[in-house]
Amino acid sequence: MSDPATTVVVCAYTERRWDDLVAGLSALRAQTVPPGEIVLVIDHNPELERRATAAFDDVLVVPNAGRRGLSGARNTAIELAKGEVIAFLDDDAEPEPDWLEQLLAGYRDPRVLAVGGAARPVWPGHERSPLLPARGAGTGELDWVVGCTYTGQPTTDTPVRNLMGCNMSFRREAFELAGLFTEDLGRVGRTPLGCEETELCIRLHQASPGSVVLFRPGAVVRHRVTPDRLTWSYLRRRGWGEGVSKALVSRSVGADAALSTERGYLQRVIPAAAVRELSRLLRGRGSGLVGLLALVLVVGSTAVGYARGKLSRERLKAVAPKLVHGPIHVATVDLNRMPAQLPVPARAVGHYRAAQVLVRDGDRTLDVVLLPVRRGVVRLDLLGFGTSAPRPRPDFERPLISVVVPTAHRKAQAVASVRAALAAGYERLEILVVDNLPPGPDGDPELREQVERLGARYLVEPRKGVSIARNTGARASSGEFVAFVDENIRVEPGWFDAVAEEFATDPGVGCVTAMVLPASLETDAEVLFERLKGYSQHVRRQRLDRETVREDPLYPLSLARYGPGSCTTWRRSVFDGLGGYDPLLGAGTPAMAGEDLDLFVRLARAGGTVVYTPHAVARHTHRADWLELREQMRGYGVGLTAMLLLSVLRRPVGVFSILRRIPRGMARLASRTPELPLSDRAARSRLRQLRRDERSGMLSGPLALARAWRRYRFGARSGHR
Repeated sequence: MSDPATTVVVCAYTERRWDDLVAGLSALRAQTVPPGEIVLVIDHNPELERRATAAFDDVLVVPNAGRRGLSGARNTAIELAKGEVIAFLDDDAEPEPDWLEQLLAGYRDPRVLAVGGAARPVWPGHERSPLLPARGAGTGELDWVVGCTYTGQPTTDTPVRNLMGCNMSFRREAFELAGLFTEDLGRVGRTPLGCEETELCIRLHQASPGSVVLFRPGAVVRHRVTPDRLTWSYLRRRGWGEGVSKALVSRSVGADAALSTERGYLQRVIPAAAVRELSRLLRGRGSGLVGLLALVLVVGSTAVGYARGKLSRERLKAVAPKLVHGPIHVATVDLNRMPAQLPVPARAVGHYRAAQVLVRDGDRTLDVVLLPVRRGVVRLDLLGFGTSAPRPRPDFERPLISVVVPTAHRKAQAVASVRAALAAGYERLEILVVDNLPPGPDGDPELREQVERLGARYLVEPRKGVSIARNTGARASSGEFVAFVDENIRVEPGWFDAVAEEFATDPGVGCVTAMVLPASLETDAEVLFERLKGYSQHVRRQRLDRETVREDPLYPLSLARYGPGSCTTWRRSVFDGLGGYDPLLGAGTPAMAGEDLDLFVRLARAGGTVVYTPHAVARHTHRADWLELREQMRGYGVGLTAMLLLSVLRRPVGVFSILRRIPRGMARLASRTPELPLSDRAARSRLRQLRRDERSGMLSGPLALARAWRRYRFGARSGHR
């Protein structure tokens, strides 16, 4: 039986391991059974990517197309790999000449879906550290801390629960059965989390109970151990990270599967090691005390990390809108071409339980519905929408619309936003990208090239703040109407036509806001944000002027009725008459947010009109990370009170109106928690935390506004205003 064609994947993230990377790739080229292809994935490090592309002509060098971290990098390679077997090697590991041959030999049994090998440490100075105790010159009980084979692992070919990440391989079929690596797990840079390969192997066993994951100790790599991993601090952090990771895995696949190997390790291997080190201590050998303390520290830190992970609910099951748990598939269907059933793609982990479906009738929005997913499909024939006659396209002269896209930290998303605008099917567009975080006075050459290649204009605004960037773009534009589209928003086809129609049919409209739906609802953070702060909760067109809004007893604390400010179009004369966005507010300033609400308040006080149209649909990329979501919620709180204080400073008499409405506004804020099953304590805990973050931000708003004013005034006196 011939060996299957193979792809070897190496993932790298830092130039500090360049020499190790070169040595590892050289060793791959010298294998007794050469790999069919080598894929090097660079994890969000453009400089390293350019250097590797220039240095390795025979290697496919690609950037990580997923989330930052080892799991995302590995998934990127899996999508590109051509081999029947995909092997993974760390960027600081060097394989023995027969490494690949030994791995492939394990696949001669058709039941084997994954094969891994041993990792031998290469110590600094070639001497084992006393922090990692061992019996003689062999493996040590704590060698897993530095990513190497440890005492307790098999010494002969043996089926195991999971493989080691630095030395493993899988049949392509394994990923078809179990899915890809979970991007919520795994190392990100130097953060000592992991267990993504453990979770994948467990899923593989569950998906194919008769399959075998094989450990072959004869397939050896040499894993370099750096001095920074041989410290008490690293042992503590690594143990804690392992415990947290194991807790997350146990939530995903069950505690019995997640901890089956660890129970035997703690019951047999660790007690034997402790007895040995205690015996050394009693014989007067100082290394015994060091080894005993190391065992206690690592095991204790792991236990504490596991307990912390079990209590933490941030990365576990989320509460979706309307009491739906877990990730939600996002889709759009057209009534005129709507099938009876909508197939839902499989996920890397688990399944979708629901789908958020935008129902359109050509260029008109009919509804946004949440439907259950059963057996991989959504029943669309239950929606009850009848067929409709084609609606003639409105006949009016399309005006020139200038599109301003400010960008700072997510410049790749800004380029995607420009592409989406160009693909929206509106001929008279002027697009301006304002770089608000330029690396130098001339901006970012790479971003400039990408933007200008698409036919858009590239502007540089070094003064921090999205409000300043938007105002800069507006001043440089020439359209009668100015659309402000944030970098993390992509408009859909027909967006500009729907917006232009509103201005054409109602000359009194000063601003048009749009329906903004999530681009994805995959992670807990995305689902929670959509439930709490979803930008578009209704599908009816609304015309809002000062009188209709003031009917709300919470005005001006009910400004969400206007629609999302991150995707708006303004009549230029109205925007200029209001003076544009206030530079003291918005992302990039100490106030963090509030600039769009402030502009709506000024428009209402000036007697202006806003129209919200659900027929202009855009997609927003929500924060996928829990910590980022918490910071975003805090920022909303900061921006709200900063905006209200600024409003009072401009018009002091308005303070009495605001004070009367604060109690009712706070009550509405507190009651905004969705109805949840009483047993879902985790969901309630997460929602309460987000609400606390928002309230905490509200307390910081006045001080943040003062800091923003000082920074802006200082910049003005320095000539940088």
